Amino acid sequence: MVFKKIFPHILAFLIFLVLCCAYFWPQVDGKVVQQGDVIQYMGMSQEVREFKKETGEESLWTNAMFGGMPTYQINTVSAGNNLKLLDRVARLDIAPPIGRFLVAMLGFYVLLILLGVNSWLSIIGAIAFGFTTNNMLLYEAGHETKLKAISYFPLLVSGLVLAFRKQYIWGGILFALGLGLNLWANHIQMTYYLALTLVFFGIAQLVEDLRKGEMLSFAKAAGVLLIGAVLALGSAASNLWITYEYSKDTMRGEPILKSAPAQEKTDQPAQKAKSGSGLDWDYAMQWSNGSIDMFASFIPGVAGGGSSQMVGKESEVYKVLRSKGYNVPANFAAPLYWGDLPFTSGPIYFGAVVVFLFLLGALVVKGPIKWWLVLGSVLTMMLSMGKNMEGFNHFIYDYVPLYNKFRTPNSILSVTAFLMPLLGFLGLGQIISGKVDKTQALRALYIAGGIAGAVALFFWFMGPSFFEFTGEKDANYAETFSAEALIVDRQSLMSSDAMKAFFYIAISVACLWAYLTERIKQQVVVVAVIGLLTLVDMWSVGRRYLNDDSFVGKNNYEANFKARPVDEQIQQDPDLSFRVMDLSESTFQSSKTSYFHQSLGGYHAAKLQRYQDIIERHLSKGNQKVVDMLNTRYFIVGGDGSDPAVQRNPKALGNAWFVSQVSMVDSPEAEIDSLNGFTPEETAIVHKEYDNYLQGLKLAKGGTIQLTEYAPNKLVYKTDAPAEQLAVFSEVWYGPNKGWQAFIDGQPAEHIRANYILRAMRVPAGAHTIEFKFDPASFKTGKTVSMAASLMILLIFLGWAGVQGRQYLQRIKDEKPQAAPAQKATTAAPAAPAKGKGGKRK
Repeated sequence: MVFKKIFPHILAFLIFLVLCCAYFWPQVDGKVVQQGDVIQYMGMSQEVREFKKETGEESLWTNAMFGGMPTYQINTVSAGNNLKLLDRVARLDIAPPIGRFLVAMLGFYVLLILLGVNSWLSIIGAIAFGFTTNNMLLYEAGHETKLKAISYFPLLVSGLVLAFRKQYIWGGILFALGLGLNLWANHIQMTYYLALTLVFFGIAQLVEDLRKGEMLSFAKAAGVLLIGAVLALGSAASNLWITYEYSKDTMRGEPILKSAPAQEKTDQPAQKAKSGSGLDWDYAMQWSNGSIDMFASFIPGVAGGGSSQMVGKESEVYKVLRSKGYNVPANFAAPLYWGDLPFTSGPIYFGAVVVFLFLLGALVVKGPIKWWLVLGSVLTMMLSMGKNMEGFNHFIYDYVPLYNKFRTPNSILSVTAFLMPLLGFLGLGQIISGKVDKTQALRALYIAGGIAGAVALFFWFMGPSFFEFTGEKDANYAETFSAEALIVDRQSLMSSDAMKAFFYIAISVACLWAYLTERIKQQVVVVAVIGLLTLVDMWSVGRRYLNDDSFVGKNNYEANFKARPVDEQIQQDPDLSFRVMDLSESTFQSSKTSYFHQSLGGYHAAKLQRYQDIIERHLSKGNQKVVDMLNTRYFIVGGDGSDPAVQRNPKALGNAWFVSQVSMVDSPEAEIDSLNGFTPEETAIVHKEYDNYLQGLKLAKGGTIQLTEYAPNKLVYKTDAPAEQLAVFSEVWYGPNKGWQAFIDGQPAEHIRANYILRAMRVPAGAHTIEFKFDPASFKTGKTVSMAASLMILLIFLGWAGVQGRQYLQRIKDEKPQAAPAQKATTAAPAAPAKGKGGKRK
């Protein structure tokens, strides 16, 4: 009996595992995907990973990028958070992508089961969610933390649903687990975006409970969810606490300078030019969907697919290149994308069948869940358009808390890709199970099918002549590709994908119509047809962007981290610490140099604001004095066709030096502007806030200071001077009291900021040892909170699961049919005597 009840769920798990293994089979063969962001991560984190390998110690600071920065948003900090053990269990300790996609599908399947959808439709819905093109693109690009957060959306929502269905304990537990794992994934942007849509659920549920007079139930559900949220936040405290502290000093916090720098052409956009906190509007809204991009969520090729879209021998681009004498492979990538994004790997495609089912579900599903899914989808689509729907989005950007901390608004469609299949398969499940009146279902079918089919028909027949099919970057391809050829291939892709979408929808509509009109009487036929169409649709489009060719062998992958001759040359330098400025690549948009050296540049979306100011006002303008004070010993120059070469900078000032004078300034603007034309080896620029610290200091430069021990989180200097000195350290300032602690001869010592970005300290006369240690108190506190909260969640979950499991088994036992009692032998009654006339006996 127990096996019979759980068999559908076991089968679902096996189907998901087989599909994931089939799609990502090269992983089974030991191959990996060349993920751009992961390769960037390897560069950012190399120093601290090597340090941990050698010492077993986790460093929260690295000097490998931007002169030095916390590692909080480089390596995910999860110290004390035991929920990560649950993630390993959930994916059976299978590495991504198989393990991650398996978790996503299992979670979505469970959510649909809880919503009353039958097992087979839940399996199809989970496949639609797991194999959505968005997930493929995220993994291919290396956005693994984002994908990890998305994979736990279903668990979070399962808890929410159960709590408002009066299963308070299970609701609170699953909500705490789902939110806790979302926060552990460390992509707060995705968690925040989902939370924006859940406001609709809360409002709709409140209205529903008010109407039914069940406010006590609402209060109980809200209470357990609040407790779950507090525990989830506590479980991630070791990361959230230090990240919150750090965010104030990054590009996403309050600007330090009140005036924008003069704009010059550099390799990165201005990222801060306002008086409020958060990112600059133009920078935050760079990746804003246009209207054509929105339709690409329904028909993947309407905007050309990707900026590097695979085309074949039949393409016009192929024919043109061959006519020019190029040796073109059978399949190659062409710049077919012509939408509003700067560039894209491909569309965030929900699936033609899924969009049709979403429209159907919007018409037949009732209750708070329907309003959440419909309004949430509409909101996320509007937000994804960013600057292309400026009036609405500027209001959200200006007034919704925390929204202006995030960029790339089109990424919010990751949430839409979760909401739409959920409503679509919930609606289909209600129709199949007979919960929707057939007349109403047929009417909804005609409307949803008519809308979806009409849009597909428009792009199939009229689209190729309706749009111009030109992109902003087409001029860049003029020498290689023919503009006319690109347009022809873009038109062809739109038309062919629209045709496919139309037929997927037509077959789905026909099948459902036949079922509702009893031409088809078996549910299994409808389920099989919808399932096959969904799988073929999602699989075929996904394979355009993540397929076997995306995987490479271990040797090919490791070639990304092979040192160049210039890197090997610099590594011969025996000194403990110095910096390198690599001009042979995009200095401030690549972390490749950081894999081998302490780089003046790097790649990170949340770098320190002070360093971003230095980049914009000095480094990008070639201020040699600032380069020198940052101890830039080597330049890597060349590239673009020539082999990179090393140039040594003889004026690099070293790790620390004594100055002979202090220039006190009144404002941050004066502090950073004073770096123009000053002599850093002689003068320290100091803000007036440190006036008391410098009282009584009489400078007479002399003596020595030398770095004698180096680790990412610990620096040791030896000094010897005839009189008290002011030392300037070529180390990035992060403070005060945010982790860097200074000691002189083992005793705590105060240090200050100098030259806008560096550290400085009064050093007594004589021989001394100076230590800097990065040991944030907030991290220690957060780690303790994380351990307590995560253990509490796990213990409550395991305890309640044990109680419920025992009760379930007892119910199964009680349901077993009892054997029928043995039938007792019966004796035939004697025959009644015959009666004569008058009824007398004979």
